[in-house]
Amino acid sequence: MQAGYSRDVFSSGFDTKFLCNYCGNILRDPVQSYCGHRFCRACIQGLVSSGDQRVQCLQCLTEGNADEEYSFINQDQIFPDMAVKREMSSIESKCVNPGCSWKGNFKHYEAHFKECKYQASPCTQCGNLITASKLNDHMKNECPMRRVKCKHCNAEVVQQDLDTTHQNECPKYPLKCDSCGKKKITREKMQQHIDKECANQKIQCPVPNCEKHITKVDRNKFQNHVEQKPGLHIVHNLEQVTAISEKVAQIVAHLENTQSANNAGVITELRSKVQEQEQAIRTIMTTGGGGGGSGSVAGGADVGNMMQKFQALEIKTGTYEGIVTTLHREIERCITAIENMERQRQQEREQVNNDAEKIKQLEAKLHMKEVIIAEHALKISNLETTVYDGNLMWRIPEWTKKRREAVSGQCTSIYSTAFYTSRSGYKMCVRLYPNGDGMGKGTHVSIFFVIMRGNYDALLGWPFGHRVIFRMIDQGQNGNHLIDSFRPDPSSTSFKRPTSEMNIASGCPLFMPLSKLDDPSVSYVKDDVMYVNVCLDISEGRRNPALDPGTGPDRSLKSK
Repeated sequence: MQAGYSRDVFSSGFDTKFLCNYCGNILRDPVQSYCGHRFCRACIQGLVSSGDQRVQCLQCLTEGNADEEYSFINQDQIFPDMAVKREMSSIESKCVNPGCSWKGNFKHYEAHFKECKYQASPCTQCGNLITASKLNDHMKNECPMRRVKCKHCNAEVVQQDLDTTHQNECPKYPLKCDSCGKKKITREKMQQHIDKECANQKIQCPVPNCEKHITKVDRNKFQNHVEQKPGLHIVHNLEQVTAISEKVAQIVAHLENTQSANNAGVITELRSKVQEQEQAIRTIMTTGGGGGGSGSVAGGADVGNMMQKFQALEIKTGTYEGIVTTLHREIERCITAIENMERQRQQEREQVNNDAEKIKQLEAKLHMKEVIIAEHALKISNLETTVYDGNLMWRIPEWTKKRREAVSGQCTSIYSTAFYTSRSGYKMCVRLYPNGDGMGKGTHVSIFFVIMRGNYDALLGWPFGHRVIFRMIDQGQNGNHLIDSFRPDPSSTSFKRPTSEMNIASGCPLFMPLSKLDDPSVSYVKDDVMYVNVCLDISEGRRNPALDPGTGPDRSLKSK
């Protein structure tokens, strides 16, 4: 349930009586408290259910009536204000949604507002309020939380993260090498470029006895460095090849026993090192052996042995090249399958989230419909039990529960449905105190008669003058009904024309002793149900001068 409507809904202005005394907005489903002030139904129900035992009307406090008993709001003293609701329904109103040009009577406003295409609703992705007509375009083209594809790696990411978080992580994002200035190098290949390709990167000679082992030389000058002392570098490479050959033999033996895919990376690394050493040796061999001194002579003597060992290493390496290639293909296939599964899981998660949001919206709509159905059922029930002959038979079920609540102070009184002397006659109801009120509190059942504000009060004679008869029905075979009655006091405000929803009640505080309810000779309560009959002596009292052809100032005109 919602609070009041926006004040902008009435395009041509409005009376302040249409404002809720709690939220300050235009009344939504207006009700009136016993003090005569008006509230939205949701606002006043929120007040009385706040947990405070006694809640005072804020307008009464403002007007200086804080000490009056009627300034306290009770659940059983709140009544619909149909007069104000009808008056509001004919006022010219407009839609408050930006961009909507609808205008019409206020009674059609609620129906229009529910279907207005300019009504703002929250985006399911970012939560911002967007009009219904623009929601689809917003979610596709403007929402910061929509998912888009990265133009570099084709991965789906959130729009607001595309130029920040993802840009700093995207493996395909083009970068520029700070050393050589080369552009459009993907992030995933940048480290390889720095380690293997960048000409301006300084590398260190691996030969321990070389003077460049301590200092570093530019990659584009490293070949000249090797050519200066080829023998020294050939001997070092030979030692490295021998050591690698022994490691490869050990790893191959271990791989034959375990057949573990985890060794594929080690074999690949070793094979890469062997190829690098092979390339280095061939480069040195093609450049000649001059300028190496004694190192050059020693290197020339061992070239034959080195080539024989290298050829044997090539044969062993080639044997397992096929195995390594097969393992690589299998790993790539597994990685592709995992990526596909992850994308499918992401799509399923998004679908689940969308379905959950739709379920929430449907549950909210279902709750609203249940509230409307309950209100309609209550109205239908009231219409079915309403009588128009001044004779009310009031059935009071669950008497034990109502009596217990009255004793504990939870609900001291109960109201009957409204009944009438005729279709255009006085509107009345009955108020009963199960544990008594006033002089009869705690000892008697008290019953009071209440004059309510009706639609035809202007046509009726005032003060109210019909004799009121109360009967407590004996449901046993004896028919020993308890009867009491009174005639209205013309000077009492209880029987004058109502200025609020209902007048002050008047009746019999000592209607029935509580001790008599337990008398076995009578059955005033049977199956936890009590019946009270209230009837008016229509033959006595004032008639309706506007509707009775036998009375009133126009009697002579009607006789013609």
